[in-house]
Amino acid sequence: MKNNKKSPIVIVLYTLSILIGIYTIFTVYSSYTYISSLVEQGLVISDELQNVINYYVDASLPSLFYAIAIWGIGCIINKLNYITNEVKSNNQENIIKETIVTESNEDVKEDIIITESTEDTKEEI
Repeated sequence: MKNNKKSPIVIVLYTLSILIGIYTIFTVYSSYTYISSLVEQGLVISDELQNVINYYVDASLPSLFYAIAIWGIGCIINKLNYITNEVKSNNQENIIKETIVTESNEDVKEDIIITESTEDTKEEI
């Protein structure tokens, strides 16, 4: 069974990313209400389209970038933790103790083979 437990650092990064994402949505909404109030005062959006787009981008893009970057860092740390756990479990599985019994006419030999990740040793009993 796989262990899907995330480290506390990853959980903190994901939570921080979600909070920054919520802030980004709030910033977009605030920008919208500000531009709407300017339109009510007589601003023609088609004449000032470049300034309106710049206002939206300047207000919301940095926080959106940070949210995505922090989420990505959390994913990378989570993947690295998964890889290190898999390597540790594979190293433990590579240390195998096998008993092989072979028969040849009247003689019975028993070999114990211990394999490790770096070297193989063989003992005869």
